[in-house]
Amino acid sequence: MNAMYLELGLRVAGLVLLGLVVANFVAVRRWDYAGNLAGCSVIVRQVFYVHCAYIVAIIAALALLCLGWPHLFLQPGMGRVVSGFFAVFWASRVVVQLTYYDRETRRRDRFWDVFFFGVFGFLSAVFAAAAFFR
Repeated sequence: MNAMYLELGLRVAGLVLLGLVVANFVAVRRWDYAGNLAGCSVIVRQVFYVHCAYIVAIIAALALLCLGWPHLFLQPGMGRVVSGFFAVFWASRVVVQLTYYDRETRRRDRFWDVFFFGVFGFLSAVFAAAAFFR
């Protein structure tokens, strides 16, 4: 596969990742984080919000890397390892969605279920291509 196409795919992945950053802020209201966490202890609520913030920061940083320096993911050695890691990371997110998330909620929000399945499948495929195709 041509490096130019791989870089383009990684740039598109960067845009998709920016969409995930925005989606995380929408999720706060959509699933009423504050209301659902109201019965938790303070430390559980704090840990939840800190984990969310760190996840969003990592996704945003990955988006910036994909948009600004996609060639780094294509380098031999560390670039291939990092790309391979993110291929497995996003593929595991597909598995989590299919096996762990509540089926009734997935059925009720079928559009979003299919949409995010496609997003995470796309991200996994792009990073796998960056890791394994030259």
